[in-house]
Amino acid sequence: MGMSPIRLLWLTAIGGLLAGCLPKDRAAESESDTEAAGSSSGQVTSAPLTIDSSVLRSRTFGEAPMLAERVASGDLPPVSDRLPENPLVVVPLDTIGTYGGTINRALTGEVVQVSGISKTLSENLMGYERPMPHRILYNLAERHEFLDEGRTALFYLRKGLKWSDGHPFTVDDILFWYHDMWVDPDARRSPLFPTQYLVEGRPIEMEKVDDLTIRFRSHKPLGGILHNLAQDYICLPKHIFAPLHPRYNPDATYEALRDATTRAKRILTPGIPRMSPWVPVTWERDQRVVYERNPYYFKVDSAGNQLPYADRLVFHIIPDRQVILLKFINGELDLFGRYTQINMLPTLRANEPKGTYTLKFATPTPASALRINWDTPRPELRRAFRDKRVRVALSHALNRQEIGEIVYQGMLIPSGFTFGPGSRYYSEKLTKAYSAYDPDTSRGLLDECGYVDSDGDGIRELGDGSPFELMIDVIPGLGTDVCQLVTEYWGAIGVRTHLNVLLPNMTHQRRARGKFEILWSAEYQEDASVNMYAWGTTGPHFPTWHRMAYKEGPEWLAEATRMIDGVLTTIDPEQVHVYMERIRDLHTENIPILIVGFAYPVWGASTRLGNVPENKATDNAYRGWSRPVFHEQLYVKQ
Repeated sequence: MGMSPIRLLWLTAIGGLLAGCLPKDRAAESESDTEAAGSSSGQVTSAPLTIDSSVLRSRTFGEAPMLAERVASGDLPPVSDRLPENPLVVVPLDTIGTYGGTINRALTGEVVQVSGISKTLSENLMGYERPMPHRILYNLAERHEFLDEGRTALFYLRKGLKWSDGHPFTVDDILFWYHDMWVDPDARRSPLFPTQYLVEGRPIEMEKVDDLTIRFRSHKPLGGILHNLAQDYICLPKHIFAPLHPRYNPDATYEALRDATTRAKRILTPGIPRMSPWVPVTWERDQRVVYERNPYYFKVDSAGNQLPYADRLVFHIIPDRQVILLKFINGELDLFGRYTQINMLPTLRANEPKGTYTLKFATPTPASALRINWDTPRPELRRAFRDKRVRVALSHALNRQEIGEIVYQGMLIPSGFTFGPGSRYYSEKLTKAYSAYDPDTSRGLLDECGYVDSDGDGIRELGDGSPFELMIDVIPGLGTDVCQLVTEYWGAIGVRTHLNVLLPNMTHQRRARGKFEILWSAEYQEDASVNMYAWGTTGPHFPTWHRMAYKEGPEWLAEATRMIDGVLTTIDPEQVHVYMERIRDLHTENIPILIVGFAYPVWGASTRLGNVPENKATDNAYRGWSRPVFHEQLYVKQ
């Protein structure tokens, strides 16, 4: 078998290209170290760790000059009247920032990448601690309580919260989102009810107690409610959208309502009020989206200054990732992370001495998942995939160390399938399960299964005598580099492997229909506590690697699903920990998916920004790359 192009290139350029060592994993810092530093990230901050109580009593808050000018002109009320009675106090990562300036970011397209804006700007009742999601903290809510053994949950909003147009934010805005836009099947844009608000298939009840108190009810304890309320944006300004709803306006139509409330229009259209630090003021299609500070934003720093620090946040529409890279290097963009690729690392390292940016590495995340389709249409291949010995054989055949060196520039921790370092339930010991490069063990296991090369052509045969060959669906780029090596590794143990290189939309279609054999993806969700649907058999199409598991799955997966149900229906943290460790152990032992390891995501920040985290999580389960950067406390150095 010939040498793959990616290995040949690597062997040619190996003399000095690779990183000498992995960056320090700041996620592994001890709790005591973190506390001593005065910041949840472990960074040393010069900012006060608590706000002076006199600031809250006298309501002597600071504000941005551009807002002070509007107050002076009579266009805005004083900052003390714009902030809630109990504003959320944020301790800056490094120092109290300065007001003014613009933060520049890039999107490859505003509509197709609207999730990037949403994850940057969305606010919910609760929120994950940032930049590392060690805890769930209060956000729009200031307290909560569980009643009736957890079957009822009360959440209390901060008094005096306002939308960006100054209109009061109340429980009615949450119930409008839920009852009028989701429970109403004619209003919601998706045919499916949001799964996270179902308990055993029954919708969670939401009711108004008063303007500032909302009650959640279910027939089972609401164990997942805190995670749900830390992730999703669950409110819409009722005073804006109710006139478009047929329930409130007999002249309105559902078609017009659905068109006006698309995710893109809600987030990009100027004039629609938000609870976020900035609100849209300009939308130049395919050019840029400009956001300016929200005068009613509910957070202050620990010196009493209303956030955000920056006046504007601008998303520039740049379809080409390489152009984004060049503009970042040249200082035209302030943050680069959503579109970074590991093959950009040499260029980023070479240009860092220019001083326009600082290169950073986030907490390692699962990399290059090979999703084996347990329901693949070919019966004999399906039988093979469902045999754990075959999956173990395929795993031991992968030279993860070599993949890390060749493809990931040395920025990979080799591992088997388990929860990642960003998870609270990560176990370094379990990363060793079935992950050692051992092709002899692979050959022995396949022989044991009866998959032998009877005709001596170098390819084993399946049970029906057909060649043991399979197809990997992969998108162009890093995935093809990884999968070219995989074809060599599996070919060496007698499994012929082909690559089916497709554009993302085609791979998504084949995945949705279940018409693939193995699907490469860049990552998987590393923590079942925040995305349990990728791990358990909660219904048809879940999990995506075994869509039929809900009616014919193995016992270990049924047990994992019972554990997930337990997580969702208990409010006992100790019991949750027991459940989660069992879920982790079951999946690690049975390896339904193959991974190559955990890679350090590469990102960078302009040197003109302050309060940039040294480390952060990037998993989409915790709101993705953008949210942990904590944009509202970034400031432009004067």
